[in-house]
Amino acid sequence: MSQNKTSLLLKKIFSRSGIYSIIRRINPNPYIAILRYHAVVNEQENYYTAPGIALSPIQFEKHVNYFSQNYSIVTLNEVVDKLIKGENVQKNSIVFTFDDGYADNFLAAQLLEKYNKTGTFYITAEPIGRESKFWVAELTYLILKTTKEKFNILVNEYEKEFFLSGRDSRWKAIRELIRFIKSNNKVLREEIRKQLSDQIGNSTLTKEIENLMLTWEQVNKMKDMGMTIASHTLTHQNLPNADPKDASIEIYRSKQILADKLEQEIRHFSYPNSGPYEYFNEQIREFVINAGYDSSSTSLNGFVDLKSDRFALPRVRTVPNLEEIVHALEWERVLGR
Repeated sequence: MSQNKTSLLLKKIFSRSGIYSIIRRINPNPYIAILRYHAVVNEQENYYTAPGIALSPIQFEKHVNYFSQNYSIVTLNEVVDKLIKGENVQKNSIVFTFDDGYADNFLAAQLLEKYNKTGTFYITAEPIGRESKFWVAELTYLILKTTKEKFNILVNEYEKEFFLSGRDSRWKAIRELIRFIKSNNKVLREEIRKQLSDQIGNSTLTKEIENLMLTWEQVNKMKDMGMTIASHTLTHQNLPNADPKDASIEIYRSKQILADKLEQEIRHFSYPNSGPYEYFNEQIREFVINAGYDSSSTSLNGFVDLKSDRFALPRVRTVPNLEEIVHALEWERVLGR
């Protein structure tokens, strides 16, 4: 048995034996765990996001059910209000958050509502109004769905031919192009999108890609269900690599659009495009503050307490296996900070 499988087996044993419950009672977690999700979709239906950030509806409901029974589910508004006032939140507290604005997030909201719980959904504004496509999903969907066997990308000094002989080669192409786009500016991103669309896109795929994202009608219904709607930029641009004016527009304008469409204040922001490169910095943090947000969340793994910078809030990375998350919350909470 591999080390990873052995580790997961031990975590399942700890969970089922009640060890985690004992830890939670005798040494309750004083830190706030902001859980970071993205997509709720069955594996065989997922052509638009990385498998590592997607849970099936059954898996996500298992998470909601477990956390509802064993933790205090609080809103991001409550957490940020406490941070502003310098007051502690109830121990063993959890916040559900989702990034991006995939259409499947509507099901996630319904599952939260089923258990009388709520969450925060960070929305990428333009794709919701179909003003642009969510480029990460577009790129992924085109490469996984195309019947073409190859395509070429030529931008500036970057030139490469990609061969699509199987799923592994397709995912290799997806990962390379996403990494390259995130490391560059909007002009380069748009040129790659155009070249991909010209070579392997068609009208059917274009419509399907648009429908991968929530609609304004759904977002308004989620608001009415008690969900907190927050900003995740206009187009999911990597902000430190953007022209400062473009970065500022991504942050300010998304807030304005969401506020207008939902007729409510938009208090929270999430920096997009985490990974092995800079995705926020002090200048971007200042843009967020100046735009009037009360908080911004990162993809840094960790917990929140009164010492946390509310414009660089860490979150707990989620995976399909519930036991992995519970282990982080109870056993590795100190190391996770």
